[in-house]
Amino acid sequence: MAADIYARIRQAAFELVGEGVWPTVVEVRARLGSGSNTTINNTLKAWRQEFLARVAVSSRRPDWPPSLVEAFEQVWQKACDESERQLESVRQEMEAEAAGLRAESEALTAAGQRAEAEAQSLRHQLELGAARQVELDAALRRERLQLEALQREREALSVAAEALRGELAEARQASDARQAELEQRHEQALREARAESERKEALAYERLEGLRVRLYQQVEDERRDMKGQLQKQETVLQQTRQDAAKVEGLWRERMLERERDNGGLLARLELSQQQADAAREELERQRGAGEAAAARVLEQAAELARLQERQRLQREHWLERIEGALAANAAPVETEARRSWLEALLEPRA
Repeated sequence: MAADIYARIRQAAFELVGEGVWPTVVEVRARLGSGSNTTINNTLKAWRQEFLARVAVSSRRPDWPPSLVEAFEQVWQKACDESERQLESVRQEMEAEAAGLRAESEALTAAGQRAEAEAQSLRHQLELGAARQVELDAALRRERLQLEALQREREALSVAAEALRGELAEARQASDARQAELEQRHEQALREARAESERKEALAYERLEGLRVRLYQQVEDERRDMKGQLQKQETVLQQTRQDAAKVEGLWRERMLERERDNGGLLARLELSQQQADAAREELERQRGAGEAAAARVLEQAAELARLQERQRLQREHWLERIEGALAANAAPVETEARRSWLEALLEPRA
């Protein structure tokens, strides 16, 4: 079956060339009526190579001049290039068309999916609406039952209200009668209270007059007492002023004595300050002398240390010389000779 389709493609290409039409994928597919574009394209590529090679071999005529052969080859090459360009443009158009068809197919698929999702959502909303309708119907029935119960209760309340209105009218009549009786009693009590108030006011006025007289007498007595106390306080104040003047004089005398004492103390303080300054200067001088003496003592101590070190070294040197001489048995036996020998031995060498 595959070999048959290849043969049909080649046959269609030869027929198109015989008709003066360069075979393309579109032309071959139109001639065949069916077939895959990829299969037709691949078969045409192989056929073109074979056909062009065959034409090139057959076009070499030894009796043609070289310029004619070259011109023919150029024309043939241009024709081949043009056919390739046309083929490429057709291929691009087909690919663009295929891409558009794929995009359209994808868009249709996406639209179908969206439509399916919308339908699913609408079905879900419809189910929710039906459930909501059932709930609303049940709620409506409950509301109707409650409304009927409320209407019955309202009728019962209306009957009770009529009964209460009758009772209220009776209570109002009794209240009016009671209020009239209370007003009469209140007026009687008010008249009695007014009379009692007038009597108490007269009695209070009499008591107030007596109290005013007693208060006047008490104020006069207190005024006389206050005057006597003021006189006593004036006397005490004068005595206090005299005592204060005496105390002030004594304090002034004491202040003068204190100032004289302070003057003497200041003089002694200045003298002590001068003596302290002199002692401080003497101390500084003695301190300088002590530092100089300490420096001299340090120098003498260093000199003494050098002398002691030198004496120690000399003693060691002498001992070494004596030990060497004794080891060599060079010491004489006589006392005078041994003394001379020791003096010669202990003399410092140049």
